Amino acid sequence: MALPLAYLIVRAFGASSEAWELLFRVRTAQILGRSALLVVTVTGASLAIATPLAWLTTRTDMPFRRTLSVLTALPLVVPSYVGAFLAISALGPKGLLQQMLSPIGVESLPEIYGLPGAAITLTLLSYPYTLLTVRAAFRNLDPSLDESARLLGHGSWSTFFRMTLPQLKPAMAAGSLLVALYTLSDFGAVSLMRYETFTWAIFQQYQSAFDRSIAAVLSLVLVLFAVLILMGDGFVASKGRFYRTGSGSARATNAVRLGRWRWPAVAFCVAAVVAALGMPTAVLGYWLVKGVSAGEPLTLVWSATLN
Repeated sequence: MALPLAYLIVRAFGASSEAWELLFRVRTAQILGRSALLVVTVTGASLAIATPLAWLTTRTDMPFRRTLSVLTALPLVVPSYVGAFLAISALGPKGLLQQMLSPIGVESLPEIYGLPGAAITLTLLSYPYTLLTVRAAFRNLDPSLDESARLLGHGSWSTFFRMTLPQLKPAMAAGSLLVALYTLSDFGAVSLMRYETFTWAIFQQYQSAFDRSIAAVLSLVLVLFAVLILMGDGFVASKGRFYRTGSGSARATNAVRLGRWRWPAVAFCVAAVVAALGMPTAVLGYWLVKGVSAGEPLTLVWSATLN
Protein backbone atom coordinates (compact mmCIF):
# COMPACT_ATOMS: atom_id res chain seq x y z
CA MET A 1 0.00 0.00 0.00
CA ALA A 2 2.84 2.40 0.79
CA LEU A 3 4.47 2.04 -2.65
CA PRO A 4 1.40 3.03 -4.74
CA LEU A 5 0.68 5.91 -2.38
CA ALA A 6 4.28 7.12 -2.61
CA TYR A 7 4.10 6.94 -6.41
CA LEU A 8 0.92 9.02 -6.44
CA ILE A 9 2.44 11.64 -4.15
CA VAL A 10 5.61 11.93 -6.26
CA ARG A 11 3.67 12.19 -9.53
CA ALA A 12 1.11 14.60 -8.11
CA PHE A 13 3.60 17.01 -6.57
CA GLY A 14 5.58 16.94 -9.79
CA ALA A 15 2.52 17.97 -11.77
CA SER A 16 2.09 21.34 -13.39
CA SER A 17 -0.08 24.10 -12.00
CA GLU A 18 -2.72 23.30 -14.62
CA ALA A 19 -3.13 19.82 -13.14
CA TRP A 20 -3.78 21.26 -9.68
CA GLU A 21 -6.17 23.84 -11.08
CA LEU A 22 -8.24 20.92 -12.29
CA LEU A 23 -9.28 20.26 -8.70
CA PHE A 24 -11.11 23.58 -8.49
CA ARG A 25 -13.18 23.17 -11.63
CA VAL A 26 -16.92 22.65 -11.51
CA ARG A 27 -16.60 19.31 -13.29
CA THR A 28 -14.38 17.93 -10.51
CA ALA A 29 -16.94 18.98 -7.91
CA GLN A 30 -19.66 17.28 -9.96
CA ILE A 31 -17.68 14.05 -10.12
CA LEU A 32 -17.09 14.23 -6.38
CA GLY A 33 -20.80 14.76 -5.78
CA ARG A 34 -21.75 11.83 -8.02
CA SER A 35 -19.26 9.58 -6.25
CA ALA A 36 -20.59 10.60 -2.84
CA LEU A 37 -24.19 10.10 -3.97
CA LEU A 38 -23.41 6.60 -5.21
CA VAL A 39 -21.61 5.69 -1.98
CA VAL A 40 -24.47 6.93 0.20
CA THR A 41 -27.12 5.23 -1.95
CA VAL A 42 -25.41 1.85 -2.10
CA THR A 43 -24.45 1.89 1.58
CA GLY A 44 -27.97 2.78 2.71
CA ALA A 45 -29.63 0.25 0.40
CA SER A 46 -27.22 -2.50 1.46
CA LEU A 47 -27.96 -1.80 5.10
CA ALA A 48 -31.70 -1.88 4.43
CA ILE A 49 -31.41 -5.27 2.73
CA ALA A 50 -28.79 -6.90 4.93
CA THR A 51 -30.24 -6.12 8.37
CA PRO A 52 -33.60 -7.89 7.90
CA LEU A 53 -31.86 -10.75 6.08
CA ALA A 54 -29.49 -11.20 9.02
CA TRP A 55 -32.35 -11.13 11.51
CA LEU A 56 -34.49 -13.58 9.54
CA THR A 57 -31.68 -16.10 9.08
CA THR A 58 -30.47 -16.03 12.70
CA ARG A 59 -33.27 -15.09 15.10
CA THR A 60 -36.51 -16.46 13.61
CA ASP A 61 -38.19 -19.77 12.82
CA MET A 62 -38.23 -19.02 9.08
CA PRO A 63 -38.08 -22.20 6.94
CA PHE A 64 -34.87 -23.00 5.02
CA ARG A 65 -32.81 -20.69 7.23
CA ARG A 66 -29.53 -22.56 6.74
CA THR A 67 -29.87 -22.77 2.98
CA LEU A 68 -30.81 -19.12 2.67
CA SER A 69 -27.96 -18.15 5.00
CA VAL A 70 -25.52 -19.55 2.44
CA LEU A 71 -27.29 -18.31 -0.67
CA THR A 72 -27.69 -14.72 0.54
CA ALA A 73 -23.92 -14.42 1.00
CA LEU A 74 -22.95 -15.83 -2.40
CA PRO A 75 -23.21 -12.56 -4.42
CA LEU A 76 -19.74 -11.75 -3.09
CA VAL A 77 -18.28 -14.14 -5.69
CA VAL A 78 -19.68 -12.14 -8.63
CA PRO A 79 -17.29 -9.43 -9.94
CA SER A 80 -18.90 -6.04 -10.36
CA TYR A 81 -18.17 -5.75 -14.08
CA VAL A 82 -19.70 -9.19 -14.70
CA GLY A 83 -22.78 -8.26 -12.67
CA ALA A 84 -23.15 -4.96 -14.54
CA PHE A 85 -22.75 -6.63 -17.93
CA LEU A 86 -25.38 -9.24 -17.08
CA ALA A 87 -27.74 -6.57 -15.73
CA ILE A 88 -27.45 -4.66 -19.00
CA SER A 89 -27.99 -7.87 -20.97
CA ALA A 90 -31.16 -8.57 -19.01
CA LEU A 91 -32.62 -5.11 -18.36
CA GLY A 92 -30.92 -2.82 -20.84
CA PRO A 93 -32.13 -1.67 -24.27
CA LYS A 94 -32.95 -4.69 -26.44
CA GLY A 95 -32.20 -6.88 -23.44
CA LEU A 96 -33.77 -10.20 -22.59
CA LEU A 97 -36.62 -8.67 -20.58
CA GLN A 98 -37.57 -6.31 -23.38
CA GLN A 99 -37.45 -9.17 -25.88
CA MET A 100 -39.81 -11.15 -23.67
CA LEU A 101 -42.22 -8.21 -23.32
CA SER A 102 -42.15 -7.05 -26.94
CA PRO A 103 -44.95 -9.44 -28.04
CA ILE A 104 -47.35 -7.65 -25.69
CA GLY A 105 -46.43 -4.21 -27.01
CA VAL A 106 -43.64 -3.11 -24.66
CA GLU A 107 -41.19 -1.29 -26.92
CA SER A 108 -38.85 0.18 -24.30
CA LEU A 109 -37.94 -0.14 -20.64
CA PRO A 110 -36.86 2.52 -18.13
CA GLU A 111 -33.26 3.63 -18.60
CA ILE A 112 -30.85 1.46 -16.65
CA TYR A 113 -27.69 3.45 -17.37
CA GLY A 114 -26.46 6.01 -14.90
CA LEU A 115 -27.06 6.12 -11.17
CA PRO A 116 -29.99 3.63 -11.03
CA GLY A 117 -28.11 0.84 -12.79
CA ALA A 118 -24.84 1.42 -10.93
CA ALA A 119 -26.58 1.64 -7.56
CA ILE A 120 -28.70 -1.48 -8.10
CA THR A 121 -25.76 -3.53 -9.36
CA LEU A 122 -23.39 -2.52 -6.58
CA THR A 123 -26.07 -2.93 -3.91
CA LEU A 124 -26.89 -6.48 -4.98
CA LEU A 125 -23.20 -7.42 -5.07
CA SER A 126 -22.00 -5.67 -1.91
CA TYR A 127 -24.82 -6.09 0.63
CA PRO A 128 -23.25 -9.39 1.87
CA TYR A 129 -20.45 -7.34 3.47
CA THR A 130 -23.01 -5.84 5.82
CA LEU A 131 -24.97 -9.08 6.05
CA LEU A 132 -22.02 -11.09 7.34
CA THR A 133 -21.02 -8.58 10.00
CA VAL A 134 -24.58 -8.01 11.25
CA ARG A 135 -25.33 -11.74 11.19
CA ALA A 136 -22.28 -12.43 13.34
CA ALA A 137 -23.42 -9.74 15.78
CA PHE A 138 -26.90 -11.27 15.98
CA ARG A 139 -25.41 -14.66 16.83
CA ASN A 140 -23.28 -13.17 19.62
CA LEU A 141 -26.04 -11.19 21.31
CA ASP A 142 -26.87 -12.06 24.89
CA PRO A 143 -30.47 -13.41 24.85
CA SER A 144 -30.96 -12.53 28.51
CA LEU A 145 -30.96 -8.81 27.65
CA ASP A 146 -33.95 -9.16 25.33
CA GLU A 147 -35.72 -11.32 27.88
CA SER A 148 -35.13 -8.71 30.58
CA ALA A 149 -36.59 -6.02 28.33
CA ARG A 150 -39.70 -8.12 27.74
CA LEU A 151 -40.08 -8.74 31.47
CA LEU A 152 -40.02 -4.97 31.96
CA GLY A 153 -43.02 -4.63 29.66
CA HIS A 154 -41.41 -3.82 26.31
CA GLY A 155 -42.98 -5.30 23.20
CA SER A 156 -41.16 -6.88 20.27
CA TRP A 157 -40.56 -3.65 18.36
CA SER A 158 -39.62 -1.68 21.46
CA THR A 159 -37.17 -4.40 22.49
CA PHE A 160 -35.58 -4.42 19.06
CA PHE A 161 -35.12 -0.66 18.75
CA ARG A 162 -34.16 0.03 22.37
CA MET A 163 -32.15 -3.08 23.23
CA THR A 164 -31.11 -5.06 20.15
CA LEU A 165 -30.38 -2.29 17.65
CA PRO A 166 -27.86 -0.40 19.84
CA GLN A 167 -25.86 -3.61 20.18
CA LEU A 168 -25.84 -4.02 16.39
CA LYS A 169 -24.55 -0.55 15.61
CA PRO A 170 -20.83 -1.47 15.64
CA ALA A 171 -21.44 -4.36 13.23
CA MET A 172 -23.67 -2.22 11.03
CA ALA A 173 -21.02 0.50 10.95
CA ALA A 174 -18.29 -2.01 10.08
CA GLY A 175 -20.32 -3.54 7.26
CA SER A 176 -21.33 -0.12 5.94
CA LEU A 177 -17.69 0.93 5.94
CA LEU A 178 -16.75 -2.07 3.79
CA VAL A 179 -19.60 -1.36 1.38
CA ALA A 180 -18.70 2.33 1.12
CA LEU A 181 -15.05 1.62 0.36
CA TYR A 182 -16.00 -1.10 -2.13
CA THR A 183 -18.34 1.28 -3.92
CA LEU A 184 -15.83 4.11 -3.92
CA SER A 185 -13.13 1.91 -5.45
CA ASP A 186 -15.32 0.18 -8.03
CA PHE A 187 -14.63 0.73 -11.70
CA GLY A 188 -16.27 -2.15 -13.54
CA ALA A 189 -19.91 -1.43 -12.73
CA VAL A 190 -19.73 2.36 -13.04
CA SER A 191 -17.92 2.20 -16.37
CA LEU A 192 -20.41 -0.21 -17.93
CA MET A 193 -23.34 1.74 -16.48
CA ARG A 194 -21.83 5.00 -17.80
CA TYR A 195 -21.93 6.68 -14.42
CA GLU A 196 -18.94 8.97 -14.08
CA THR A 197 -17.24 8.65 -10.72
CA PHE A 198 -13.66 9.29 -9.64
CA THR A 199 -12.46 5.86 -10.73
CA TRP A 200 -13.85 6.38 -14.23
CA ALA A 201 -12.43 9.91 -14.44
CA ILE A 202 -9.01 8.65 -13.33
CA PHE A 203 -9.09 5.93 -15.98
CA GLN A 204 -10.06 8.40 -18.69
CA GLN A 205 -7.23 10.74 -17.74
CA TYR A 206 -4.77 7.87 -17.57
CA GLN A 207 -5.76 6.59 -21.01
CA SER A 208 -6.19 9.83 -22.92
CA ALA A 209 -3.55 12.18 -21.48
CA PHE A 210 0.13 11.93 -22.28
CA ASP A 211 0.97 13.48 -18.91
CA ARG A 212 -0.44 11.15 -16.25
CA SER A 213 0.10 13.61 -13.43
CA ILE A 214 -3.55 14.67 -13.68
CA ALA A 215 -4.60 11.08 -13.04
CA ALA A 216 -2.28 11.02 -10.02
CA VAL A 217 -3.84 14.22 -8.64
CA LEU A 218 -7.34 12.79 -9.02
CA SER A 219 -6.19 9.56 -7.41
CA LEU A 220 -4.97 11.47 -4.37
CA VAL A 221 -8.40 13.07 -4.09
CA LEU A 222 -9.91 9.58 -4.16
CA VAL A 223 -7.53 8.47 -1.41
CA LEU A 224 -8.49 11.53 0.64
CA PHE A 225 -12.16 10.67 0.13
CA ALA A 226 -11.52 7.16 1.47
CA VAL A 227 -9.65 8.58 4.46
CA LEU A 228 -12.58 10.88 5.22
CA ILE A 229 -14.92 7.88 5.17
CA LEU A 230 -12.65 6.07 7.62
CA MET A 231 -12.47 9.12 9.86
CA GLY A 232 -16.24 9.50 9.75
CA ASP A 233 -16.70 5.89 10.77
CA GLY A 234 -14.25 6.34 13.62
CA PHE A 235 -15.99 9.53 14.75
CA VAL A 236 -19.39 7.85 14.80
CA ALA A 237 -17.97 4.90 16.73
CA SER A 238 -16.35 7.17 19.31
CA LYS A 239 -19.51 9.21 19.90
CA GLY A 240 -21.96 6.33 20.05
CA ARG A 241 -23.02 4.39 23.13
CA PHE A 242 -22.55 0.72 22.42
CA TYR A 243 -23.28 -2.27 24.58
CA ARG A 244 -21.94 -5.71 25.18
CA THR A 245 -22.02 -8.03 22.19
CA GLY A 246 -20.68 -11.12 23.93
CA SER A 247 -22.77 -14.25 24.10
CA GLY A 248 -23.48 -13.76 27.80
CA SER A 249 -25.41 -16.73 29.04
CA ALA A 250 -24.29 -19.96 27.37
CA ARG A 251 -27.56 -21.02 25.76
CA ALA A 252 -29.29 -20.74 22.44
CA THR A 253 -31.59 -17.84 21.69
CA ASN A 254 -35.27 -18.67 21.41
CA ALA A 255 -36.33 -18.24 17.80
CA VAL A 256 -38.90 -15.55 17.12
CA ARG A 257 -42.08 -17.12 15.79
CA LEU A 258 -43.13 -15.40 12.60
CA GLY A 259 -46.51 -17.07 12.34
CA ARG A 260 -48.25 -16.07 9.13
CA TRP A 261 -45.21 -14.02 8.12
CA ARG A 262 -42.98 -17.10 7.72
CA TRP A 263 -43.54 -17.53 4.00
CA PRO A 264 -43.45 -13.80 3.17
CA ALA A 265 -40.10 -13.78 4.96
CA VAL A 266 -38.93 -16.66 2.79
CA ALA A 267 -40.16 -14.77 -0.27
CA PHE A 268 -38.13 -11.71 0.75
CA CYS A 269 -34.95 -13.77 1.12
CA VAL A 270 -35.57 -15.63 -2.13
CA ALA A 271 -36.17 -12.33 -3.94
CA ALA A 272 -32.77 -11.07 -2.79
CA VAL A 273 -31.11 -14.30 -3.94
CA VAL A 274 -32.91 -14.27 -7.30
CA ALA A 275 -32.01 -10.64 -7.97
CA ALA A 276 -28.35 -11.05 -7.00
CA LEU A 277 -27.70 -14.61 -8.22
CA GLY A 278 -30.68 -15.99 -10.11
CA MET A 279 -30.80 -13.31 -12.79
CA PRO A 280 -27.04 -13.40 -13.57
CA THR A 281 -27.08 -17.20 -13.65
CA ALA A 282 -30.12 -17.25 -15.95
CA VAL A 283 -28.53 -14.74 -18.34
CA LEU A 284 -25.27 -16.71 -18.42
CA GLY A 285 -27.20 -19.91 -19.07
CA TYR A 286 -29.14 -18.24 -21.87
CA TRP A 287 -26.02 -17.02 -23.63
CA LEU A 288 -24.31 -20.38 -23.13
CA VAL A 289 -27.20 -22.28 -24.69
CA LYS A 290 -27.49 -19.75 -27.50
CA GLY A 291 -23.78 -19.95 -28.24
CA VAL A 292 -23.72 -23.74 -28.25
CA SER A 293 -26.80 -23.89 -30.48
CA ALA A 294 -25.07 -21.50 -32.89
CA GLY A 295 -22.13 -23.88 -33.19
CA GLU A 296 -19.66 -22.36 -30.73
CA PRO A 297 -17.33 -25.05 -29.32
CA LEU A 298 -17.48 -25.80 -25.60
CA THR A 299 -13.69 -26.12 -25.55
CA LEU A 300 -13.51 -22.32 -25.43
CA VAL A 301 -15.65 -22.31 -22.29
CA TRP A 302 -13.62 -25.05 -20.61
CA SER A 303 -10.30 -23.36 -21.40
CA ALA A 304 -11.56 -20.10 -19.90
CA THR A 305 -12.82 -21.97 -16.83
CA LEU A 306 -9.49 -23.71 -16.29
CA ASN A 307 -7.68 -20.39 -16.51
